[in-house]
Amino acid sequence: MFTTRTANARSLRFLALSQASLFASNGLTIPLMANHFGALAAAPAAVGLLFAAQQAGSLVAPYIWGAGSDLLGRRRPIIMLALALSALSLVTVAFLQQYAVLLLAQFCIGIASAGFSAGNLALVGDLIEDDTSRGRLLGMFRMTGSLAFALTAVTGGFIADGYGLWVPIAIAALLQGLGCFATIGIREATKPAKDGDSTPADHVDTQTDRRHAMMFFGVVFIWFYGMGAVAWQWPGMMHALGYPQSSISALWALAALGEVPGLAIAGILADRWGRRPLLMSGLIGQGLVYVLYRLVAPTWGIVPLQMFRSLSFSSYETPALLVATELGLRQRRGRYAGLYHTVAALGGVVGASVGGFIVGAWDYTTSFTIAGGLMIVVSLTIARKLPVKQSTTQTH
Repeated sequence: MFTTRTANARSLRFLALSQASLFASNGLTIPLMANHFGALAAAPAAVGLLFAAQQAGSLVAPYIWGAGSDLLGRRRPIIMLALALSALSLVTVAFLQQYAVLLLAQFCIGIASAGFSAGNLALVGDLIEDDTSRGRLLGMFRMTGSLAFALTAVTGGFIADGYGLWVPIAIAALLQGLGCFATIGIREATKPAKDGDSTPADHVDTQTDRRHAMMFFGVVFIWFYGMGAVAWQWPGMMHALGYPQSSISALWALAALGEVPGLAIAGILADRWGRRPLLMSGLIGQGLVYVLYRLVAPTWGIVPLQMFRSLSFSSYETPALLVATELGLRQRRGRYAGLYHTVAALGGVVGASVGGFIVGAWDYTTSFTIAGGLMIVVSLTIARKLPVKQSTTQTH
């Protein structure tokens, strides 16, 4: 699958396996976590605070984790520690019911998720740094995560309906423990053993255009504002429309399954066409999906809309991660990876907060429409000014 330099291909596979464990656990838990907390007799405001605690952990930690990996000169210890912390926190969520303990566990899950995200993105950037087809490799790497998410999201709802909401959460903790074990097979990025092992790409310019970097992070913020305003509220809207948990999980899995080919194709197109066209189409497409939810969610149209959602998500995700790994070389890649996820978490927190207020004052569809409109506007005004391709000026 990963036809890259021989010395790094093995590590890329083990990193993909580790990533798959986290995505698989997310597939089991994300579609049902709100209902799990609700089943513990937590009021809606208390449930919102639990998610806010997780988002707060995701907000404060990414840059610290990323900068730490730069100072350490290694990414693997960061990934192992993050997965271990997340697994222990999920065990707490599955088996304990004290609200204060759950609040702390959710905060730790956010911190752990931030650590894995920053370390994972920086390490995959290190591993593919000298390849000419970085987009293809990153797309296929990210594809493994969506495939794992889709497979477990399908089963998570049925397990919850049959055995209880806590069971998928406990299984998710076990999966993350296995992912932590898989990181043992990772070796940090190395140079090719021989000159003929591969055709190295031009090095990424370390003198990043700050204006374009700020514009890129502005795009990232708005994307995750939309995700925060919609993704966490979408299960609630579907539940209010009468969908059972198994159907909600299956629809979420359908979107994730559509990402499997989409992420790989987006990576190939990013190598050929550049990053900007795909980022713009992803923002516009996802914005349209959010606006259309108000029209088709109660009808058969939800199935094709979920498939379109997966394509628009893929169009954004692969080139965005690719740009984040190309903002700096290995010595500072952890910082940029951490900054990417910090901005993402900030956008998610703002989106969830503002979106929750809008839902309380009006309804779900109003919140979704506002988020979708913002994404379309940002695509047409800011994203279109980004470089078509990331600069690859040779530096020494």
